[in-house]
Amino acid sequence: MARIGPRAAVCPNMIDHDDIRAALHDLGVGARPLLVHSDLSRCLTLSGRTRDNKLATMLAGLEGTIGDGPLLVPAFTYSYCRGEDFDPARAKSTVGVFGDWVREQPGSRRTPDPIYSTVVRGELPADWERRLFSVADSDCFGPDSVFAYLRDVDAQILFFGVAATANTYVHHLEQVLGVGYRYFKDFSGSVVTADGATATTVSYFVRDLESDVVVTFEPLVDAMRDAGESASTKLERGPQLTLTSASAVERRVRHELQGNPDYLLVRGHPSALDAATR
Repeated sequence: MARIGPRAAVCPNMIDHDDIRAALHDLGVGARPLLVHSDLSRCLTLSGRTRDNKLATMLAGLEGTIGDGPLLVPAFTYSYCRGEDFDPARAKSTVGVFGDWVREQPGSRRTPDPIYSTVVRGELPADWERRLFSVADSDCFGPDSVFAYLRDVDAQILFFGVAATANTYVHHLEQVLGVGYRYFKDFSGSVVTADGATATTVSYFVRDLESDVVVTFEPLVDAMRDAGESASTKLERGPQLTLTSASAVERRVRHELQGNPDYLLVRGHPSALDAATR
């Protein structure tokens, strides 16, 4: 569990780890696997004088709510798709400061997936430990991916200061359901660990960038909120928190795509669609 250093003492009008725990408890977060998407720019009122202190406050609040976890934090990178090798120990996350900071903390382990690498804190079942931490050819959203793990254990998914449209788990469901607007594309390179470099090929279920459609999760987020499949609260003087679960997301995505295969799509030129997530 994260420790709050002496310089992170609680300040008036600042959010401490107990405030975070109370809010998460009220939201329904329990002692189960939790994936957290976050945006530190919305979390400046967290207790602590330095960035590291604030991040430690956030981590302590999260881990104090779920106990031994596991806690999972995205540390995705995309440079492998541009032909660069992936070194889990050095490659910086491109999806937020929190994941990059957490990966450097004692007790953190980073999966070697060269595109959708994820930081894990806490114990995993032995089978998932092997599947997530093996260096081999892989499938970004396939049956041995971190997203398949989330689905297998019905993980909680939390959005901490970031919109629920940042739900990468949906792409796993798009692959499971075989949507027609994505296709498999292979990328090759090497994963570099303490044991050396291992040549790998990653299969990535990508969207056709030449098409006139983009994917947007806005309708999905609205539908889940209206149906009570997600819950939100706002920390006083702080960020909004939104909670859902892997099973709730899957039920809604299946339901909507069965009725309308284009449910997650917006048609038109991508550059004109400011609301699109990708």
